[in-house]
Amino acid sequence: MMPVLYRASFGYLLRHPWQLVLALLGICIGVAVIVAVDLANESSRRAFLRSMDAVNGEATHQIVAGPAGVDERLYTRLRTDHGFRNIAPVVAGYVRYQDVIMQVLGVDVFAEREFRHYFLSGRDEQSVVNTRVDSPVNVIARMLTTPGAVLASARTADSLDIETDTPFRVVADGKERAAVLIGTFAEEQQGRLDNILITDIANAQHWLEMPGRLTRIDVRIDEDGLLSAIQEALPQNVQLLSAAGRTQSTLDMSNAFMTNLTAMSLLALLVGIFLIYNSVAFAVLQRRSMIGVLRALGVTRGQTFSLILLEGSMLGIVGALLGLLTGIWLGEQLLQLVARSISDHYFVIHVTAVSVAPMSVVKGFTAGLGATVLAAAAPAYEATSYPPRLAMARSVLERRAGEWLPYITGAGLTAAFLAMFILAFSGDNLVAGLVALFLLILGFALVIPIAIRILANSLAPSVGKWLGNSARMAISGVTASLSRTGVAIVALAVAVSATVGVSVMVDSFRYSVNEWLGNTLQSDIYVGVPRGSLDQELIEEIAAITGVQHHSTSRRVLLETDTGRVRLIVLQMAPGSHAGTALRDRDPQAVWDAFENQAAVLASDAYAYRHDVVPGDTVILNTDNGERAFPIVAVFQSYDSNDGAILMSRRTYDIFFDDPRVDSVGLYLDDETDADRVMDEIRALSVGRQSLVVNSNARIREMSLDIFDRTFVITDVLYWLAVGVAVIGILGAMLALQLERAKELATLRALGMTPVQIGGLVTMQTGFIGMLSGVAAIPLGIVMSWVLIAVINRRAFGWQMDMTIEPRVLLTSLALAIAAALAAGLYPAWRAASARPALAMREE
Repeated sequence: MMPVLYRASFGYLLRHPWQLVLALLGICIGVAVIVAVDLANESSRRAFLRSMDAVNGEATHQIVAGPAGVDERLYTRLRTDHGFRNIAPVVAGYVRYQDVIMQVLGVDVFAEREFRHYFLSGRDEQSVVNTRVDSPVNVIARMLTTPGAVLASARTADSLDIETDTPFRVVADGKERAAVLIGTFAEEQQGRLDNILITDIANAQHWLEMPGRLTRIDVRIDEDGLLSAIQEALPQNVQLLSAAGRTQSTLDMSNAFMTNLTAMSLLALLVGIFLIYNSVAFAVLQRRSMIGVLRALGVTRGQTFSLILLEGSMLGIVGALLGLLTGIWLGEQLLQLVARSISDHYFVIHVTAVSVAPMSVVKGFTAGLGATVLAAAAPAYEATSYPPRLAMARSVLERRAGEWLPYITGAGLTAAFLAMFILAFSGDNLVAGLVALFLLILGFALVIPIAIRILANSLAPSVGKWLGNSARMAISGVTASLSRTGVAIVALAVAVSATVGVSVMVDSFRYSVNEWLGNTLQSDIYVGVPRGSLDQELIEEIAAITGVQHHSTSRRVLLETDTGRVRLIVLQMAPGSHAGTALRDRDPQAVWDAFENQAAVLASDAYAYRHDVVPGDTVILNTDNGERAFPIVAVFQSYDSNDGAILMSRRTYDIFFDDPRVDSVGLYLDDETDADRVMDEIRALSVGRQSLVVNSNARIREMSLDIFDRTFVITDVLYWLAVGVAVIGILGAMLALQLERAKELATLRALGMTPVQIGGLVTMQTGFIGMLSGVAAIPLGIVMSWVLIAVINRRAFGWQMDMTIEPRVLLTSLALAIAAALAAGLYPAWRAASARPALAMREE
């Protein structure tokens, strides 16, 4: 019996291909977005970890010091005086070739064999530094004797059009340096060593202006007691840290960004669930007569339930498989956006292809199938809950929907209350904040149907009075088929509310960042070296240019502490420029006096939030003279990094750190001086000395906002996909209503309504659905934006910002909902208008 029922059920779906396509499309898009975001995140993460694996090799620990690096004499003492053999010196930094940023890794080939294994491509396919194979003497000799000799992956050489033994030039620390590729790595090294140049340590020190200094000393600890022995041999300003821990702390900086992308992808799936429910429920509704007959012939409730659930499961499996394929393609498109945002804000990564992780596939498939089964369960239960006689009645579903409406509303209010409870008592937990956000969305969604009924019933009489009976019938039809229209309205409202919420959040964020930039960028001209430092002599000459009244300097470094890495911003401020730093509720005069003269520091909003500190607390930093506690005198506004920062005066920095380097200089001009003329003079001074980036105040602000806008391109893509899913839901709902009401519409035709009037009736109804969706989306979007600003962004990034609601956003969202609904209703309106009344009236 059951095989016959299954064939009949699936045969029905094949006879209604549009319904099948819409259901599959909803599942497909929901799964595709989840898989695409997960693959883009994981591919970026894996690219970074592969790069770090190549850079760290088999090191278990790393010896690091302050901003100036480790004195290379310490390496000599550890190796000769203390007898530590499993250590290797490293100089690491970045160089630029054309427009590509590459990491340079300076190594000692004789110490490397304990840590990293590099295999060359070519006829020999031998290891350069490996304990198992003798090192090719000619390669080692060339690395030690040829100025600028480097090794790179074949893929890197091909992508940059660099040929072996052909000289090329790179820019390191703002200066052009000669380089020559003496070999490429074997195929198995590809990916791990992409965009990395391996060179001799002396050459790296020359390129990066680090004479006598090391970035770190790699250590491999495989004996008990060796860890404590090395720690005892280190000076007080030098630390021994876990290599894996340092890698993870760098990676953790991007976790909040990736988590937010995942949350947006789940929103698309949430909208997709409404669409799946719509499609499955309509399939059940159309077969209510068949189900009633089968029940009368002896088919049990359990068999009916399993039949509908199996049908939904099959849809879920096919839709999820299609979603996986689409997700891999979409992931390739999102990958570069994700990688660029991570490189803009956190760390440089190079990734060219999506890595299809099995777990990403499993998560996407499980989410798609689970969502489909969940969406199919409700209509399956509905179909089995009636006696056979009632199952064949057209009015049963709507009556039952009306009976369930108060319970659905109560569930929505409960979900909203639970969300507020979680927000109030979850502390700074980001995942709890995201769960609360989804509960709020779900709560609002469940309350929307009763709001629709109340609003439509109150509007129908007055609309009918002013616009005629057709308008009244269109509005009344929405509530008469609430089990169908309600789900479609909810799907579109949730999708549009995402555009409202994210738009308000982005606008508020952009306004805050723009205001912060306006206050912070006090100088008229900024001069810097990308990933390098300015020559002191050049700084003095630039400051002496006619028309320059004052100048400020800045230096940014990362310090290792017991609580992780701390970003230290060192400023030598020009007279009167303190006003550019916005303080939180403190007396500026007292703060700046302590900042300049009492070795006090300021903490950024994000740092204060993440480390739970307030003015009066201290921050412990590892200086060149050992650990030192610095008092925090104020918290300042900053949006330049989500990991937070400590602000220190140059005077204090010079006392505790032996690091005279300067990253950038800000110039303050007198009122009569032309900024373009000064910038031209700076460029002329730098010719042949350093490659400088010279920009005006306005240009810096423009570039900063461009980076900001690029970051949110991914978010735009994701919520437009959610809107696309909702439009499909509206189309499915309107087609379902048109088929359901075929006899009613045919009767209206027989009573004298023209095809144009019938089409207008359907169009008016879809427009009203769009308007209801837009009206419902506005309050949900405003609440969503508040949660995003005050909870999600605060917990993810530590930033504070004021909420800014532009009327343009609300009006645009309302127009979007109406336009989306009208677009989805065009085909159903045409189909209703062109249907034959006689054929439709013969149907029961």
